[in-house]
Amino acid sequence: MPYISKIDSNSYTKIPEEIIKQSGLKPGDDIIWFYDEKAKQIILMEKPENFSKSLRVLGKEMWKGTDADKYIQEERESWK
Repeated sequence: MPYISKIDSNSYTKIPEEIIKQSGLKPGDDIIWFYDEKAKQIILMEKPENFSKSLRVLGKEMWKGTDADKYIQEERESWK
């Protein structure tokens, strides 16, 4: 469900309470703001405690059921 908030004259905005509850954000949490030029969208996310740990699992689902060694071997063979 989309929620609407306004930006005031000081460039402040309030994150809707429903989003706070759903995301589990708490007062004092750091958030990251990112503007996607291509999509023309603002992306807001909680700052992870450990970036390396958070990035480590990116794409994990994509490789589920794939034999990594076999995949690498096939890739290497295709270079010949």
